[in-house]
Amino acid sequence: MKRVKQFVLALAFTTLAGGVLAGCGSQPATAPEQSKETANMQEATYVGTDTCKVCHAEEAASVANTGHGHAFKPLSDFPTSQPLGEITVYDSSNTEKAVSTKIDMSKAKVYGVMMNDYIVVEVPKEAGFKDSIYRVAKVEKDGDKYTIAAASQKDMDKDGKGDWMASNFTCGSCHAPGITTNPDEPGISCESCHGPGSIHVSAEDKKGTMDVSDKSCLTCHPLEPAKDAKGNYTVQNHYGTRDFFASAHAESNINCLKCHSTHKANANGQLLKKDNPSDVCTTCHAGEKFDITQMMWKNKTDAYGHISADHSFGAIKYEDLGDDPATKPIEIKNQRIIDIINQKFPNLK
Repeated sequence: MKRVKQFVLALAFTTLAGGVLAGCGSQPATAPEQSKETANMQEATYVGTDTCKVCHAEEAASVANTGHGHAFKPLSDFPTSQPLGEITVYDSSNTEKAVSTKIDMSKAKVYGVMMNDYIVVEVPKEAGFKDSIYRVAKVEKDGDKYTIAAASQKDMDKDGKGDWMASNFTCGSCHAPGITTNPDEPGISCESCHGPGSIHVSAEDKKGTMDVSDKSCLTCHPLEPAKDAKGNYTVQNHYGTRDFFASAHAESNINCLKCHSTHKANANGQLLKKDNPSDVCTTCHAGEKFDITQMMWKNKTDAYGHISADHSFGAIKYEDLGDDPATKPIEIKNQRIIDIINQKFPNLK
C-alpha cells in the first residue's frame, strides 16, 4: 500500500513538473482583445512629435510649413544682434496698482515666439503678477538678425516715459496649447489636434485611435458668432470660421475637411486641398465660376490680416449686416441673420 502511494505521488509530481516546464517553453495565452471603448477609457499621455515622426515623418514635415507650424516658434529661431539681457515689465493684468518685475531673458523660462512677434515667458510666482504666462516683449527685424523691443508701453511710474507692459497670454489655448499639456512642445504639435498619442502608439490595431475630425478644428475655429457686452451679436473676426452657420454647406452637413487638408499646405501656405481656392469649389460644382474675393469678404479693421475670411460663401454680405463701421467688431444687426443665430445657437452668451 505504501509503495502505491509513493508511486501516485511521484506520478503527480512528474505531471506537475512537466506542465510547468511546458508552460515555460510555450507562448503565454493570448489576452482577450480590448475593445476601442475599453482602450479609450485608459488615460492617454503625450508622447511628443518625435515619436509621431517615426511613422509620420512626411506629415510632420508638411505641418511645419503651414500656419499651424508658424503659429508658435522657439526663440532660437530669432537670433538677436545683441545678447539677451534684463528687462523690466509691468503687469497689465493688475489694474489696481502698478506691479513690476525684472526678467533676465537669458535665464527666464521662455516658451517661444507667437506669430513671429510676441515673446512668451513664464513669470515667477514671487513677482506678484496676477497670472503666470505673459507676452513680455516682441522681436523686431534688424538686418539679418533681431532685436528685442517692448510689446506695448504705458507710463506706469509716471516719469513721462513708456514702460514695458507684460500682457497675459489669453491666446495660448490656440496658439500654444502645448504650454498646458506638453511644455516641451508649447506650440501646435501633432497631439494638439489628435490628442495624446500613447494609446495609439501601443495599439496593435491603429485604426480609429488617432482620427481627427472637424471637431478638432472647431476647438480653435468656432462656428458660432460672439456676443458683446451690449447684447449685440458680432462676427468672429480673429479666428472663427466666420458665418459658416448661415451657409448652404452647413445645411448640407459639409464639414471643414471637405475643403481643407489636415497636414499639407498648398502653394500659398494654406491648408486647402487645391492651390487655387476656386478649384476647391469646382471639385463639387463643376463647370461653375467662382470669385473668392467676392464670396469671402474680410474684416478691413483687422491690423494683421491673419483672420478667417467669411465662410457663408455669399449667404451673408458685409453690407447686409447692419454693422457700424466706426467700431472694430463687426456687429450683426440684420434680423434675418439674428433669427438664424437664435435658432442654431439658442444658448449663446
